[in-house]
Amino acid sequence: MDPSLDMWDFSSLISLWINRFYIYLGFAFGFSLWICFQIVIRKQNKNSQEKTVPKASRDLMTNGYISLQKKEVFVSGVKIFYGSQTGTAKGFATVLAEAVSSLGLPVALINLKEYDPDDHLVEEVTSKNVSAFLVATYTDGRPTESAEWFCRWLEEAANDFRFGKTYLKGVRYAVFGLGNSAYVSHFNKVGKDVDKWLWMLGAHRVMSRGEGDCNVVKSKHGSIEADFTAWKARFISRLQALCKGERKPCGGNCKKGKCESNQHGSEAMEPGSHAQEEFHQRDAEEEPFGSTSEEESGTEDHQSLKSVIDVEDLGKIMDRMKKEKVTAAFPDVSCVFI
Repeated sequence: MDPSLDMWDFSSLISLWINRFYIYLGFAFGFSLWICFQIVIRKQNKNSQEKTVPKASRDLMTNGYISLQKKEVFVSGVKIFYGSQTGTAKGFATVLAEAVSSLGLPVALINLKEYDPDDHLVEEVTSKNVSAFLVATYTDGRPTESAEWFCRWLEEAANDFRFGKTYLKGVRYAVFGLGNSAYVSHFNKVGKDVDKWLWMLGAHRVMSRGEGDCNVVKSKHGSIEADFTAWKARFISRLQALCKGERKPCGGNCKKGKCESNQHGSEAMEPGSHAQEEFHQRDAEEEPFGSTSEEESGTEDHQSLKSVIDVEDLGKIMDRMKKEKVTAAFPDVSCVFI
């Protein structure tokens, strides 16, 4: 073996070992250049894609993924509760379910006889459903057998302080009662009671109560079927408004159940016309505790503030009342208190 060859091989290895730092530095510099080159290429590709993609689609781009905008749901479905003895309320509930289904909303028909309000009614608080109650008044103003337990529970809950006035806050409901005005003392009593008890528990009434009358002589529309048809049309119209996110049918400034927009419209009606009479009948329809669904939510906080009277203000009020009494009794000496 040639000794000079061995010396050359050994010296080259030593040279590489001594200059290893520069070799590592060269590899690192080359790798960095490659990374920068890839970043520049990807940035150019992204800019070219943004130029070709429309602005509407580009707004949906998030970190390279297309995300669908979530559409807010105001009404998730409708639950129709019915309490029937002869099948009329059940038939109306079926017709109403078909009308609701035509709007593309999920609908459920529920027989009150098979429904336990103690376990399930509170679930409607957060469900975004709208509940419709079709209840008939039976003998002596009592509910039908199928709705007897539901009405008893609802009455006890409404008068039980343990439930409170906000137990069903968030529940949206409408009531249609079936009765016969020939029995004046308890005409549509069950419908009125269910409406009142739900309201007492904090539920939100989306529209005024409907009343069907079996007495064709006094029925508003000539028959109980026509009464229901008119109420159903109002309910579907109100439901469509709720689906669009409209909470109130008017500006929300109306008081005591009288819509100012309707009042302005009624001025154009001819005196004594059928439309005007029907309008006044709707206005005269009594709501529980003189309140409507539209003003309940807006006045709850205001009423709660008014319920607390400062002691100092109470004293001022009493002094003012005493002065008024003395002034009324002795008008000639009223200047003493000025």
